[in-house]
Amino acid sequence: MGKTKLNAVTQALVHIDPDKHPLFIRLKKSGDFVWLEKADVNLLKSLNGLGLLCIVDDPNMFKETLDMAVLAPEIKKLFEGTLAAAWFTSPAIGRELATHLGIRRLPAVAVYCCGEMLGAIEGLRPWGEYQSELIAILTARAKPHKKTLVIAPVQN
Repeated sequence: MGKTKLNAVTQALVHIDPDKHPLFIRLKKSGDFVWLEKADVNLLKSLNGLGLLCIVDDPNMFKETLDMAVLAPEIKKLFEGTLAAAWFTSPAIGRELATHLGIRRLPAVAVYCCGEMLGAIEGLRPWGEYQSELIAILTARAKPHKKTLVIAPVQN
């Protein structure tokens, strides 16, 4: 745990333990999400179909983590049963997994299809933005290939 200005008693009262907090317990027990305990990108790459990944950080440092624990089931409902998998990271590995995926701001929601990340929504957003961003991610056309320029010596 990082530095704090709180005394030990107050610190103990406000400390959030993801293993004991009701929001995280509800997520685990609902069966709606697979709880990721290790940052294994191979698990994500082996997906056949459409997948949703919710990535969170330490709730003691970033209170938005608790918001994502509430929003995640609602975001999943937007897919109307079309998901092959839905994952929620343990706060202990969220930052590490996000780094592997190139995601800089947590909490984040990433969308996968057949093992490839289609896109991610970084940071906490208003509800309407989640809907529009997910539509944009799912309907985006393939990105154009990068153009390369080959410089070769002139032949005589």
